[in-house]
Amino acid sequence: MFDVIIIGASAAGCSAAIYLARRNINFKLVSFDFGGEMVLSGEVSNYPGLGQTNGIELAQKFSEHLELYKIKPELGYKVASLEKVGDIFSVKFNGSEYRAKAVILATGSHPRELGILGEKELRGKGLSYCTVCDGPIFKDKDIVIIGGGDSASEAGIMMNEIAKKAYVLTKNSVMKGDTSLIKKLQRCKNVEIITEAQTTKIDGEKFVSGVGYKDLKTGQEKFLSAEGVFVHIGMIPNTDFLKIPELKTNELREIIIDKSCQTNVSGFFAAGDLTDVQHKQIGIAVGQGICAALSCVDYLNKLSA
Repeated sequence: MFDVIIIGASAAGCSAAIYLARRNINFKLVSFDFGGEMVLSGEVSNYPGLGQTNGIELAQKFSEHLELYKIKPELGYKVASLEKVGDIFSVKFNGSEYRAKAVILATGSHPRELGILGEKELRGKGLSYCTVCDGPIFKDKDIVIIGGGDSASEAGIMMNEIAKKAYVLTKNSVMKGDTSLIKKLQRCKNVEIITEAQTTKIDGEKFVSGVGYKDLKTGQEKFLSAEGVFVHIGMIPNTDFLKIPELKTNELREIIIDKSCQTNVSGFFAAGDLTDVQHKQIGIAVGQGICAALSCVDYLNKLSA
């Protein structure tokens, strides 16, 4: 029995753990792996105070900070279920059960994949799922953005100022989402929008060399030479194990939180990319992890008052 169980050991979970340790809270940090999507980020140049680093190095920094507070995350734990029984949360995994008065869920999300040839092999080798993170690496280079919604439009607008040429491929007949974003994208001089284009493969050996796609209007197979590819077809929250029917989520299955990182379920806090926060960034996840931890301490104090 613990005061708090933190599930997830990436930016949000590690930050929450550090703050709970500083308040001498009885907690357990459990996760399937360490670092999550952060480890796969490639170059990281936008994390304040560190300048240029990469996902692996940043995860190591988090690990060292945990060691400073003698926090040992229990890894290899794939959660089977998380439910609330009365006033107590029950977390089951690996045939075991942990119980706690409160939970901080920080299991993040994972990008929706295209499921095409070359995607897995070239991830981190010119293929990225985060233009904000990795776009500046491709200054004055030809790149391809795959997607037809707001995130793809935003990526195109950003890369208009960075890339030599940016292609936006969408399988739809038109770009969808925010009209003002689409109009701004259409005005970008270095961006070409290609509609009714079904991406079929990512080419490259050691690094991305181009993108193959099927022209849905003509049925022809076509190819674009490029040094970078950015996939923006959505993110999937890592929440399949949740068994709390009353927990509120949005249409993307993201957990809805308030400004204190509290969900609508008492004692249940969430932080990082699995929440409905607008921007998915390592720095934002860190801030939410801290907020969730401090809000959780307030919650525990009220329980014992």
